[in-house]
Amino acid sequence: MRGTGIQLRRARDAGEFTDRMRRLKERSGLTYRELEQRAQDRGEALPRSTLSDVLQGKSLPRPELLIAFLHVCGVEDEREIEAWLETRIRIQDASGSRRRLRSKPLAAAVVAVLLPAAGVWILLSDDGEEGARTPAAPAVQGWVEIRPARTPHLCLTEGRDRSGAYASAIATQRPCEEAKLPHTYLKPVHDGSDSPHYIEWHHPTHGTGCLTIRRGTPARGMLEPWDACSPSNKDQHFHVEPAGTESHYRLRAEATSQCIGITDNDTRPEAEAVEKPCTEGPDQQFLIENVA
Repeated sequence: MRGTGIQLRRARDAGEFTDRMRRLKERSGLTYRELEQRAQDRGEALPRSTLSDVLQGKSLPRPELLIAFLHVCGVEDEREIEAWLETRIRIQDASGSRRRLRSKPLAAAVVAVLLPAAGVWILLSDDGEEGARTPAAPAVQGWVEIRPARTPHLCLTEGRDRSGAYASAIATQRPCEEAKLPHTYLKPVHDGSDSPHYIEWHHPTHGTGCLTIRRGTPARGMLEPWDACSPSNKDQHFHVEPAGTESHYRLRAEATSQCIGITDNDTRPEAEAVEKPCTEGPDQQFLIENVA
């Protein structure tokens, strides 16, 4: 990897990934307590007990913890941070595939036994627990207009960070009559009814970009259009989930299972869209309808 000299792309599993993290901590010369305090000073969370568990190889770090760790260890370049995040996703995906392959024979046996007896579908979740299988509701896709459900006269479109800390385009809510460009297209990431979606912005001048959750400062958690759409970048993948009312949906981030809402529950124009913990609140519901 450029900058730190750590050969990140050679990491093949969680153990090798956390080994690279331990090297970075050793280079910093900081204790767990000092790392936690420096993160706190930056407005980030890096609990020393959680970090200790991660560096002992007990688990992969969550994306937000990894980013905070990289920051306090002196990694600020967004391309380097993206490389760490992509490696984490690659290892997590590979681990998930191995678990699914191991569970296939058992899952098939359960289905074979229970289908004739009960006439129902059964599947095993990743942790081995049984649960009733419910068909996924079809998600709206194609050319769409996305409007916050509380303020249907506003559209989710291109705007700017109101604080002025970040100058590039981000997703905000603005009056629909002003939101002629870019056009929005919901595109499945892969085949299958459970596929997350890209939220593509199409602009005649700027081309096509995929809305991507920012992990670095400033504008952390906001949605920024990136030129490259990648099946390995889960910060670009959103599950479009019915929210109980016709045409109302929740946008759930694949990377963290958190939801997209409007910052500070703001109903005013120019308020930014941001990733936040999921609630049943109306600020996280969007009216999504196809347009010609």
